[in-house]
Amino acid sequence: MGAETTPDQPGAWDDPALVAGLRTRDERAIETLVARYETRVFGLALRLTGSRQDAEEVLQDVFWQVLRHIDSFRGEAKLSSWIFRIATNAALMKLRERSGSRELPLEASLGPAMSAEGQIVEAVPDWTRLPSDALERKELARQLASAVDELPPDYRAVVVLRDVEGLSAAEACEVLDLSLPALKSRLHRARLFLRKRLAEYATVRHPAPSGTTRPGSHDAPLP
Repeated sequence: MGAETTPDQPGAWDDPALVAGLRTRDERAIETLVARYETRVFGLALRLTGSRQDAEEVLQDVFWQVLRHIDSFRGEAKLSSWIFRIATNAALMKLRERSGSRELPLEASLGPAMSAEGQIVEAVPDWTRLPSDALERKELARQLASAVDELPPDYRAVVVLRDVEGLSAAEACEVLDLSLPALKSRLHRARLFLRKRLAEYATVRHPAPSGTTRPGSHDAPLP
């Protein structure tokens, strides 16, 4: 027989063991929770709020809420999804509480005009003329981050979870408590908005010959 595994050994804290340890306020379980999720929760909060101070407050609030509500966790979702849901809600609350935070008119601002059949009917500037120079691509990344900051909170959350954090559609639906069609709709419109912003930047920095705009119905994925 192999040696018995103890909670101090690597890999011993699977989700059930971690939940059980947190319910008894085991210090090793709490340390494992912080070590496992601190970086990702802080990064998620920072991307959603755009503020290090807010992200630090969200981080503290998340761990406090996890410990406070761990007895209500039933394991119907992954522990990570439950924690990210707490983090996302806390970050979005910070974002909405800010003075001057506004909800943009979605039809007018999130992406090109679309027909009733879902086809883009507005010509989109040719954003494929993207810079190859490293410094310019760094500036492009800043432009993209700035465009993400313009998204309304609920749309920003979808983009961050799917395109930045790399969560699957099913995981993002769990975190945001959305149906799959609602998630896809928000993500599609948010991506169109970001593409349009990148198109505007690329066109200004690298103008194409006169008259060379591309129909939006042939748009490509974000770079």
